Amino acid sequence: MESSANVEDDVQPKQTNGDVANEHKISNSRGQKLFCKYWNDDKETEESKDQEIRGLVLVVHGLAEHCLFYKEVAELLINKGFYVFAHDHVGHGQSEGPRSHIDSFDQYVEDVFQHIDQVKGKFPEKTPVFLLGHSMGGAISVLSAMAKPEYFTGVILIGPAIQPSPEAISPIKVMAGKVVARIFPQMCIEKLKTKDLSRDPEVVKEYEDDPLVFHNGLKAKWGLEMLKAFDVIKAGLPKVEWPFLVLHGDQDKLCAVEGSQELYDEAKSKDKQIKVYKGFYHQIHREPREDRDIVLSDIVDWLDKRA
Repeated sequence: MESSANVEDDVQPKQTNGDVANEHKISNSRGQKLFCKYWNDDKETEESKDQEIRGLVLVVHGLAEHCLFYKEVAELLINKGFYVFAHDHVGHGQSEGPRSHIDSFDQYVEDVFQHIDQVKGKFPEKTPVFLLGHSMGGAISVLSAMAKPEYFTGVILIGPAIQPSPEAISPIKVMAGKVVARIFPQMCIEKLKTKDLSRDPEVVKEYEDDPLVFHNGLKAKWGLEMLKAFDVIKAGLPKVEWPFLVLHGDQDKLCAVEGSQELYDEAKSKDKQIKVYKGFYHQIHREPREDRDIVLSDIVDWLDKRA
């Protein structure tokens, strides 16, 4: 086990040196400032101001990364008439809070609803709302939809964390993590193997070089709360009735594809779909170009038919 190398880096949000237009911060109920991104405003023209918005899509990113990785899918959805937005979770990217730490996944969920409620106020009351969640963001999306089933028109899950991957979390690590979480909640107990993210070496290098990514590893307290979230999700699967599309790579070593299959098998939803991509890794939306385009097309097509 290893502790964070630099306490200051472990606590403070990072900042970009680029253009901050259309990037804002909101304060959550706990007084923490969350960095937000509104991609439509980047592409706003006189013509687009009059464009009817077909639906709202909140992008829910994964552990240690940040929302700016989702520009490509956001722009594709904007071209289809969607309003796409996101925030860096507390403790991630340019948001405040100890890096990659959380006291309860309920706090992630609370921030999701607060942000959507603020954005919804700018649009007609019956504008459809969708979630697009990856990895940990997939777990947060499932928990959010379970909390308010009627709130969302649909949910898209990309390699969601629904059950622990045996390759990423061994029983011994789980037991050790539970003990450490009670004594040293901020201790990093496991480092992410970046080579397992994507088969595209440029994607892996971009991730490794990104200063907004938390590179120190999984923290003990976060791991304990993730395990609790797995239990809540598993118990709630038979009650799921909301529409969803779940996408997963069969070579994902970070989030078990069996979790996505269990969601599909257990859910009572009349509108449900699963796609498992042969040979794809964890970030199926950032695989080599030809394969990436297949996934992105599947996402856009699914939303296009439900807005």
